[in-house]
Parts: sequence; structure tokens; C-alpha cells
Amino acid sequence: MIIIENPDKFNDEKAILKAIRKTDFQIAGDTTFGAALYPRDESINIGHYKGNLVITDDYLVTTNSLERARSLELTIEERNLCKLFPKSEIIIVACHSVVNFHGYSLIQNGRKLRLKTISADHALLEFGERTIEEEKLYADSYQKDDANFWKDDAYPDEEYTEDQLMEDFTFTMAKRRLGIQLDQTETDEWMEIPFNKYTKQSVGWMKRIYNRIAR
Repeated sequence: MIIIENPDKFNDEKAILKAIRKTDFQIAGDTTFGAALYPRDESINIGHYKGNLVITDDYLVTTNSLERARSLELTIEERNLCKLFPKSEIIIVACHSVVNFHGYSLIQNGRKLRLKTISADHALLEFGERTIEEEKLYADSYQKDDANFWKDDAYPDEEYTEDQLMEDFTFTMAKRRLGIQLDQTETDEWMEIPFNKYTKQSVGWMKRIYNRIAR
């Protein structure tokens, strides 16, 4: 999910798709924020919530921004978004329970200030200063073997590794812009917020032949 501060209510979704290099995606109908959060259909979903433009991408964009990132350098998609929103705060978050992956980045005024990723398969990778939101979570941690751990309040002899706290970190970072922690809200009104769904359009066989001839 990409959350962009949007005080001017920018809503040119074609420009958004162009920025994230998905110009071959076309409108496929409407959906809701709740359904778009993890669509599992390789779609791009765009909506607005509490002064933010929200893009859920089914890992089509966030993979480059997080899983493949190794520095605070902006990706092509991020640079394009910063051109559209040069003075905005942009938060990119993702998590995946299969490998306990979670990651997030923070961009302000066209500069990436923070990047963190971790999973069960790879150690903590982080660049930039930790945010206030992160510091509150790390305050309860302790280090062992160069890794962070947390005690389980219900079972004092048990401990959590950092990758196991993927929801805690990603939803807390998302809350920085959304104002709510998606897994701990008192109401589910956010789940019904309308989003537009875009999917990649298949090229017909006649057009494929034409494109080959044209090349």
C-alpha cells in the first residue's frame, strides 16, 4: 500500500498509473478499501481516505520499493510520484505472512528518509533514522545475538522475533497517515470506502501479430 498526503485532492488516476508505470492497466470496476487491501488479483486499486490518496498494489509496485531496495535511493516509481506530489509525505508499507516479511519506507519532500525490511529469511535491513512510531515499538525490545526480541506478556518464558511483529510495525506506520490502525479499529467504516480497481488488459491475438510486424 502506498499512502500519499493529498491536501489538494489530486484525483487524476491516469497520471497516477503513469507514475507507477502501469499505463497498460484499465478501469475494471469499483471495490472497497477493505477488499483492495489484499486483492490477490494483481490489480491496482486507487482511493482516498482522510486527506490521503491510497494505492493498493498487490505487491506490483511495493516489491521494488521495499523487497528489492538496498538504499535510500528513490525507485523510478517513487521519483515519478514525488514529481506529482513534491511536498507530500509518502508512506509505503507491505507485509506477507508466508515468510513473515514486512517493510516500509518514508518519503518527505521528495527525499526518502527511512527504509526498513525484514523477514524470517533475511535479517533486518534498515536505513535512515527510526520514526517516532517505530521508537515506541522498539522501546519494549531487547537485543540478543544482534537481533531484536520482545517478551510475550502472557507467556513470560516465550519471546517474539522482529519478523513476527509484522502487523504491529506495518499497521503502526500506516496509521501515521491514515489516523487509524487497520487491525485495531473500533469501527470498520474504513473498509467500505470506495476504491477504483484497475487491471492489466490482455492484448488480443490480432494486435499481438500487428505489434510483431510493426517491430
